[in-house]
Amino acid sequence: SLLAARGCAVRLSWTSASDAAGLGTPPVTLPDVPALPARVVQVAAGEAHALFLALDPAPGVFAIGANDYGQLGLGDSLPRRDPQRAFEVPELQGAALVGGVACGGHVSMALSQRGEVWSWGRNEESGVLGNGAALVACVPSPTPLAQLRRKVRVVQVATSGWTALCVSHLGAVLSWGGGACGVHGHGHQADEVAAKAIRGLSDVTVIQAAMGPLHAVVLGSRGEVFTWGRISGAFGSEVQLQLTPKYVDALQSVRVVQVVAGGEHSLALSDQGEVYAWGAHASGALGGVPVLPDPAQKSALVHKVDLRIGRVREIGAGRCHSLFLAASAAESDQALSQQSQSSTLYICGQGVAPADHPVAAMNQAKRAAFNQPGLETKGGMKGALGVVPVTPPLGVPLKLTRVDVKRILEMMAAG
Repeated sequence: SLLAARGCAVRLSWTSASDAAGLGTPPVTLPDVPALPARVVQVAAGEAHALFLALDPAPGVFAIGANDYGQLGLGDSLPRRDPQRAFEVPELQGAALVGGVACGGHVSMALSQRGEVWSWGRNEESGVLGNGAALVACVPSPTPLAQLRRKVRVVQVATSGWTALCVSHLGAVLSWGGGACGVHGHGHQADEVAAKAIRGLSDVTVIQAAMGPLHAVVLGSRGEVFTWGRISGAFGSEVQLQLTPKYVDALQSVRVVQVVAGGEHSLALSDQGEVYAWGAHASGALGGVPVLPDPAQKSALVHKVDLRIGRVREIGAGRCHSLFLAASAAESDQALSQQSQSSTLYICGQGVAPADHPVAAMNQAKRAAFNQPGLETKGGMKGALGVVPVTPPLGVPLKLTRVDVKRILEMMAAG
């Protein structure tokens, strides 16, 4: 997991990702601070690589990790001798005026302050890079999405590595790429190689979007939440197939200010600093074991999480883990209103090894099934859901744990 703090990037991993011996060893967090020559303001993580956005002294993007599909944006797909070293993406220096980055799977994306979008990395046949059907295995350099430039000014991008979406400055949502489980929100499961506006959100002014491997969540300007795809817990205890955006009515009395999507769980942050969660809970990513009427129930319904860490300012989610940035206990309401930067980080869940997107890992015949009309009606919704195998995590979850980021930075600086 990655975060930006005090102009530095902090990378967190933890032990006990697997527990084959059944020892039940408590996980231990392992911090690391990648060396970067600039002040970091945003981080984004894919399966085995990451991007860092720096704005001081000038806007620039740095990349670190695996490069087998050119996801570092360095013009090739060759491995680097030092996988812990961050490299600046040459085509996104200075004049590009990058204002945001996003990663998912083996795909990277960047967004300029002018609303332009670039993508690069693994060129999946789903069309996730937004440049039409796949002709080559990878695109190793940032490539502008010309079709978006002609349509909208983009203010946010998100990708799972198989599907991608963006939010325009007017609050419209466009998506493209893989359609498995209806994750692009267009009412079917066939791939979309060109960006299309999601009609089910035409009456909603969207201000933020998040994407998991097989589901998406968006936040409207009035604090309303919509979700679609392979849905766990939002509309019932059973996993459901939702091909178009659907309002999460369990949150109708809550004004939400941020949403995030994990592998099979989602989180929402209210304007009161409270966290609501739903979805798969086996990994411990929901902040603890929820109270369930049936112990065998795999998905928790929408509920307020009893974190007991004070007012939460920001949330984050990975495939099987979650992060919570809470206001310092010593802060007063006045300090909060003045946007004080004193915060405490908490993390929970499981770290998992890098893996391909669930659909990318399927054979060609099964993948082709998603482009057949009426897949969702063959054997009912469960028949369509069963096409994509989702393996639950193994091992010992990390219980909600406080991470002393300030101390980590001090120790790394001293060392």
